[in-house]
Amino acid sequence: MRVCILTRGDLFPTDHGAAVKIVRTAEALSRLGEPCMVVTDNRDTYWRFVDGKPHAVSYPERFRAAEEWPGIQMAGRFSERLCGALGYPSEEFFLYRPMFDPAWWMRAVAVGVLENVDVFQAEFPGYGVPAWLAARAVGREREDGRRPRCSLVQHNVEWDRLAEFGHDVGRVRQAEQWVLDRMDEVIAVSLDDKRRMVAAGTDASKVTVVPHGVDVGRFERGLGSDIRERHDIDPSAPLLFFHGTLHYWPNTEAVRFIAEQLLPKLQVGLPDVRVIIAGQNPPQYYSHPAIVFPGSVPDLESYTAAADVCLCPIFAGGGTRMKLLEYMAAGRPIVSTSKGAEGIQYTDGEELIIAEDADTMAMAVTDLIKNSDRRRMMGRAAHRFAKAYDWSSVGEAYLSLYGEGEGRGEDWNPRFHAKAKGAIDGHLPPLRVASKPLTMLLLINRGCNLRCSFCDLWQDFENMDVQTKLLPLLDEAVAIGTKTLVITGGEPFLHPDLFLAVREAKARGLTVNITTNGTLIDKRWDELMASGVDSLSFSLDGMAETHDRIRGQKGAWKRTMNGLKRIRRDAPEVATSIYFVVTNQNVAELTTVYDLARSMDAHFDFWPVNDAPDLYLKSEHEQTVWRDAVAHIAMNDEAVAARVAYYEEGLDYHAGLEGPVRCLGLVDQYGVTYDGALLPCCVWGGDGLEVGNVFEQPLRELWFSPEVQEHRLGLYRDGCEVGCYNHSLYEFGVATGDSFRVEKTCVGS
Repeated sequence: MRVCILTRGDLFPTDHGAAVKIVRTAEALSRLGEPCMVVTDNRDTYWRFVDGKPHAVSYPERFRAAEEWPGIQMAGRFSERLCGALGYPSEEFFLYRPMFDPAWWMRAVAVGVLENVDVFQAEFPGYGVPAWLAARAVGREREDGRRPRCSLVQHNVEWDRLAEFGHDVGRVRQAEQWVLDRMDEVIAVSLDDKRRMVAAGTDASKVTVVPHGVDVGRFERGLGSDIRERHDIDPSAPLLFFHGTLHYWPNTEAVRFIAEQLLPKLQVGLPDVRVIIAGQNPPQYYSHPAIVFPGSVPDLESYTAAADVCLCPIFAGGGTRMKLLEYMAAGRPIVSTSKGAEGIQYTDGEELIIAEDADTMAMAVTDLIKNSDRRRMMGRAAHRFAKAYDWSSVGEAYLSLYGEGEGRGEDWNPRFHAKAKGAIDGHLPPLRVASKPLTMLLLINRGCNLRCSFCDLWQDFENMDVQTKLLPLLDEAVAIGTKTLVITGGEPFLHPDLFLAVREAKARGLTVNITTNGTLIDKRWDELMASGVDSLSFSLDGMAETHDRIRGQKGAWKRTMNGLKRIRRDAPEVATSIYFVVTNQNVAELTTVYDLARSMDAHFDFWPVNDAPDLYLKSEHEQTVWRDAVAHIAMNDEAVAARVAYYEEGLDYHAGLEGPVRCLGLVDQYGVTYDGALLPCCVWGGDGLEVGNVFEQPLRELWFSPEVQEHRLGLYRDGCEVGCYNHSLYEFGVATGDSFRVEKTCVGS
């Protein structure tokens, strides 16, 4: 999906709200898919964002010369007279001139053709006309007649904003309504803004609410250690913070409120309180001994981190306050008016405190300053909330809307809100890091063409219906943030619609792995190659004689190896792994199979067999062979070397040392069976593991439900009694720095 954003030119440095929104959106869209283009009033170059980085691209010389044609220049100057005639203020002509400026229309069309644009996204109504014209002109240029779509992002309802400033907006409203009527999509940043547009006559079905986002990582790293020293503020003085484009009237009013109403009341109980108010064009006529105006600051995250409490005393304007999300991302407690918190589904008293006047705001701030525990609690809740509003989530919402039309006409805030409320990071140790992208382990079928001695999934045959069951599940999976799909079974290659499932998962942006015994690769080769699968994991349990005995079929090893060799030879772009389940029947060949995997340039992973006591490594000889093999592999594999202790504990497991094991099930991974059971892992059939059914209740509801949250935290804190011992356990230690063992009890051999 190639998106071209048409917008104002003052994007760099990115030091005001509109620029932040536009640049961060372009960065997010380009990270999620194809390059994102940004066209501005720059007549020489446009921006191409690739993997989040902007690159200036020059227009072709002949086109550049055409922009200088006198008629085009004259029309550009005349466009400002038309802006004035409609009633736009002169200082904002640059935002609305593109409605009437042929040079702007030409630039939009040129980039649309050069970059094969799919969607023209106008930021502000003034850029809607170039988007509309370019979509139609580019569509006519294409042989297939495929017309790009045009979209308008409303940062505010502009005619209402100007009316608040005292302007006559009758003609402005008519012009902007004309633009709205011609857009394929309209994106509002708050539900209140959508209501205003619908009340004015805009089709409600095409107005989608997608809030602004925040660069969580940037504000998580904020260090405010030198801010007080920089501005000569006593280390013990209570410090408040507010920022914005300070000549923008709602922000100017906020400064006046702080200086004239809030500070006098605060100083009664907090005589040494100080306030830093950062941003362009500070209104010095509201100077106060307790206020510091540093101007526009490049290290906003440092100022935010230095504050004890952040303020958002906004009483007018529209849209979502990015500053509020920035304060949340930094983990700062916030006191805001309800207008300042518009567009965010907060819980008053949890992520922030709402106060509508100087008295209640002063009381709330004073309470927070004097109660450090409450400040920390609110800061953690705010940070957890902000993570759901990362710009990547906003970009995903845009692409979902533009791609499949998901959520069209809806308010995406409840989705963000559910994600924020369901986020578990606030309940886990702060040192935890994600062990892997959120992964769904999908048991797509039951039934196998082999008869492994340690598995019973070959008994009976049953397939998940892809069209009616799996496709809706994939949509739900993407909605909760799933990035990776691991398809297993049974033997997934026996499923008739396996590769339809792969194609549909890839179309939704998922990375797809298939875990297979590899015996059916040749039979379904063409389908496999056309599916776009990212990786294959082959189950191999020894060399030929041993593997065939364990797998219950003579010749299985040869067929698996033929499939593996063909992948490595004819499709090297498909990543391959060999999975080795270690038993007392094959431990002597662990080193040999590892060396075989290395010779084929395949990844190798192994773990001790689960829940099969007759196959455990119990004799001294078996344990010695195991330790020697682990040492051999560790010499060549840094990852294995880092988890030698985990492999040693595998012998304890086989010796009968049991006890709850903690894991990241329902945190970084989850499993779904062919009949819809939601599990924390791939221990299919484990008693007490099922926490719901995705065919009976949508996954996104289950994922954030109290029942699943309770199970999730129980696995994390208290461990699981099912008694598995697999390779996901060492991920727990890597992610948390803590042991996956809760307690150990020897039950004998």
